[in-house]
Amino acid sequence: MTLDTALAALLLFSAASYLALGVRLVFANREVGTVPMSLLFVVISFWVLGGAIELLSTSYFAFSIGRTGHFVGSAFLPVVGYVCFREYIGKKTSVHRITMLLTIPIVSVILAATNYAHEFMWYLPATNELGQFLTRPVEWGPWFLFVHLPHSYLVIGAGILALLTHTTAVARSHRRGIFLLVAASVGPLGATAAYDLGYGPTTISFVPFVFTLMLPLYAWVILGEKIVQFSPLAFETVFQNMQDPVVVVDSDGRIIALNHRAEALLAVTETAAMFEPLNAVICDGSTEVFEALDTGEPRKMMTQTGRFLHVQVSEMDSDKATEREGKVLMFRDVSDVEKAQAEVRANEKMLRTLIDHSVNGIVRFRWEKENEKEGDEDSESKFLQCIFANSAAARFLTTSQEELVGASADEIVKLASNAMNPEESADIVNEFRSASTAAERIDVEIRHEAGGAGKWLRMIVEPFGDDIAVTFVDITDGKAKEQHMESIAASDPLTGVLNRRGFERDASKRLRDSADDATGALLFIDLNEFKIINDNHGHEIGDQLLTIAAKRLRKSLRSCDIIGRPGGDEFVALVPDVTPEVADKLAKRLTAALEEPYRIGSAAHNCAASIGLALYPKNANTLTGLLREADQAMYRAKARTRGAEHVHSDDLLEKAM
Repeated sequence: MTLDTALAALLLFSAASYLALGVRLVFANREVGTVPMSLLFVVISFWVLGGAIELLSTSYFAFSIGRTGHFVGSAFLPVVGYVCFREYIGKKTSVHRITMLLTIPIVSVILAATNYAHEFMWYLPATNELGQFLTRPVEWGPWFLFVHLPHSYLVIGAGILALLTHTTAVARSHRRGIFLLVAASVGPLGATAAYDLGYGPTTISFVPFVFTLMLPLYAWVILGEKIVQFSPLAFETVFQNMQDPVVVVDSDGRIIALNHRAEALLAVTETAAMFEPLNAVICDGSTEVFEALDTGEPRKMMTQTGRFLHVQVSEMDSDKATEREGKVLMFRDVSDVEKAQAEVRANEKMLRTLIDHSVNGIVRFRWEKENEKEGDEDSESKFLQCIFANSAAARFLTTSQEELVGASADEIVKLASNAMNPEESADIVNEFRSASTAAERIDVEIRHEAGGAGKWLRMIVEPFGDDIAVTFVDITDGKAKEQHMESIAASDPLTGVLNRRGFERDASKRLRDSADDATGALLFIDLNEFKIINDNHGHEIGDQLLTIAAKRLRKSLRSCDIIGRPGGDEFVALVPDVTPEVADKLAKRLTAALEEPYRIGSAAHNCAASIGLALYPKNANTLTGLLREADQAMYRAKARTRGAEHVHSDDLLEKAM
């Protein structure tokens, strides 16, 4: 491998890296400066690629392609950099200006691609006496010297100047990004200037190698420092977009700045008010402003339109002796606050009456020191004590308002949740403590009981200033309706037993809650002749038969057994806490009961049932496993009796293997 080939490979890798960096910015989250910055790296990629092609060229045509890539970079990079730098500091570049700036670069690229015909960009020959292609010509052409070169340096210089002049208008934390951008531009700009002035070799363009050396720096600036994610915001932009009127005066009381809100407040433009004494702009009746300036203490004033303003003054501190001193006046409109406070004061008695007669229970707690009664002022231990309780709260908690006021929050929460088990009540108390300490809102349901009557309460805890407010809402009726709806959703409307969803819910819970050594059984029942009866006699007869079958199931099994109808002519039953012998006895009793004729109207219908019996934990220890084993056993019993004229009861029952 020759040296030219190795250097070309290095430049190709650098060009690919710049292209990848640009593509990454394009597909990243849209931030200020992302698109121009990505185009910047794409243009650099073309420039470096052109240098690689120049090194590998063996013909003038290939060399011309490399030269064109060089001029694509040198022509478009200043314009893209200019737009990128301006957008970074928050200044948009109009489409019209961009179009004007791109005119000369486009012409330069066209002239470079066709230079052999006119020599406007550089004069021929393209090779030296050794036959090597010249990457810097012996003499530049008129278009390059008098149009392309001045345009490129003026545009990129304007972009860098915009960055540097912006440093004093942004926060110090944002100046680092601007200086990084300027520093990253110095190396390539200096190398390009040296190349244009005739320094360096004439057969190798060294500017692409400078970009290759700068690649780690650019990658660090973009990926490490994430410079495009932190666009600086000018102080002037912040100042003018503040919602409150702001006036800045110097040490002599003259106005040196005011924002748009202040212009509207004082009915004067910034230009007209500049360097005017403050007392000449603000009416003589506004003595509060000058009192605030003299004392440094906030003041409240009323405007001629009846609005209340809060006036606050702060000193302008500076660590530079050359900067003038002054004061900043901020006017905040507090009219709505004043009006609200006045209304609260005027209606406080009415509000208290409304709260006291509210249908919801309302309790207010205040933080008190634990050892305050003992006079321990240094104690940091605090607790919540009830300072107010309305009549509804006392009624809900079956006590008096006098008993509630003065009680601790823990005592009231325990009283409110006295119908819950001790562990659940303790969890509610702990949750209340955590939420109160963190000033967070919680909404929980609790159960209270007194005199044998229980009620469901919704307890809403939320901060109220420095205090904690608790609202109790009686949800007993809603809870009963909710439970009724859940019961309907889990029940079979025809037979009254559980449907598939309800059976799986209750049976799974029963199995989960069973002891490790618990035993039991699951029965899978199928009514053999149901389909024939239903088809021949109609759905009404079929529905009555299913209802009678469900009643026989309830009568034959125990009240603690869980019975369900998955669908059609099938029933299932979980028989917990029984030995295999007892389970077998219950299954046989059920088989006999279901063999009895079904008397519906004046007719009697025979509809025996095939039953599969699965034991747990012998056959399976999960509901899914028990259902599978019992279902298979039931189908074996059904197959054994299918087509038989005389069926014995024992043939209708099959145990899981």
